[in-house]
Amino acid sequence: MPHQKKTYLRAFVWVEYTGDLNLRAYGHLRLPVDQYAWQPRLVLEPPDPAAAPINATAEPPVEALRFMGGHFLRPYALRFELPPGMEGASCFKMLELSYPGHKAPFCVPLEGVAATLDAAARGGESADDGDDAAITTVCDQLAPPAQYTDKKPALWAAIGPPRHAKSTREWNRYYSQIAVRTVHYLAYHVAMGMSGLLLYTDAVQRHHLRKQLVLQPYLRAGQLRLVDWDLPERNHVDDGRGRPLGYNYDQALFATHALLGLSACGSNIALLVSDYDEYLFSFKAGTRWPAPYGGCMPTTVSQPAPNTPVAIHTLQRVELLSSRVPPALEPRVWAVVPVSVRRAFAADTGDPTAGLHPLAVYNRRGPKPMTHNRHNKPIVFPSAEVVSFFVHEGAPLHGTSALIDKECLILLHVSNYWIARSDTGIYRRLNVTNFVEFKHWMFDNAARGAAGGITYLT
Repeated sequence: MPHQKKTYLRAFVWVEYTGDLNLRAYGHLRLPVDQYAWQPRLVLEPPDPAAAPINATAEPPVEALRFMGGHFLRPYALRFELPPGMEGASCFKMLELSYPGHKAPFCVPLEGVAATLDAAARGGESADDGDDAAITTVCDQLAPPAQYTDKKPALWAAIGPPRHAKSTREWNRYYSQIAVRTVHYLAYHVAMGMSGLLLYTDAVQRHHLRKQLVLQPYLRAGQLRLVDWDLPERNHVDDGRGRPLGYNYDQALFATHALLGLSACGSNIALLVSDYDEYLFSFKAGTRWPAPYGGCMPTTVSQPAPNTPVAIHTLQRVELLSSRVPPALEPRVWAVVPVSVRRAFAADTGDPTAGLHPLAVYNRRGPKPMTHNRHNKPIVFPSAEVVSFFVHEGAPLHGTSALIDKECLILLHVSNYWIARSDTGIYRRLNVTNFVEFKHWMFDNAARGAAGGITYLT
């Protein structure tokens, strides 16, 4: 895009007060200082000692934050404009003027990191020195330009670390369940045309998930990418100051990281910032991405100026419920591994579809989308340099936001996916499997010895 022809470094910054590590709002981390009152004064020292230090500038200007709520939940966004001749520089030192002697050395990984990702996608094999195909940028890995364009962009999902809500010592059991939930998510969304999932993970999560047999097809195909995100759990005792920090306390940070990391890519890649319990859906049977883009999803709007590009497409969410499985048992439908358990549900409910994808047991939806902007989720084009992001919205530096018509695309929110939360008596009928056709990998303990642990179900 035109703005990407400049040479600059972009960064996001989070600030914490070590005297109170539980500062929060709505269970999420919050800044200890108002962004209107203080911003970090970051300075970049380039590798050439004769070159002048480079001061950071804010993205967007702090005044723009006044048009967004919850600015104390949004990371700082900063930019260093590099002078001519510094295009190839990769190593710098950074400091904050409050402590000018405290310098943080760092190097920006350029093309070399792509070969590592290519090897990881092949299961850890190292690339040959002469293998030109291995030297592929991250952008081109996720959205090969021969296959995806700005008219037909690749769609990836990004989901934050799958931490246990209450923490747990039963890591293997819990991550086995997360693996099954991941298979359910990918089996459906790949059928919907999604390219894959960027799953943010810590070291323990990566260790356990890479060993799960059910995930191997998606890891080998490159449809599941485990992104390094080694932030700790932040559980704590309720101190009476509102909802404690949750398993997703860093949701704004991981999403900002994904948007920043892909912001140098072209406009042929889009990112759905979402969660496991949200499923992309169209009421037009057989719809697959990228068909809606440029059709019922407008690429430009007339405000604030003619032909303004849409950088953030906001999806409305609709509750998805079931009359076939009690709410208290729904979490088990999504997490239990053996197919035999699925058949038990079929016997209990009299519904033979219970042995298929969990969505097959759902037959109700909310009569209208969940209200208020805080219930929406976005499809974002990172190339538009979206900053100040928090869960449902952000500020694109290039372009604007637009609401997607609910008849085009929505997100089905499985209300009782993790715990029983909803059993509304007001609903409309909806059978998802009448609209989406897909095949599904499922793990079967009974077939483990004979079939290598994987049973293919349709």
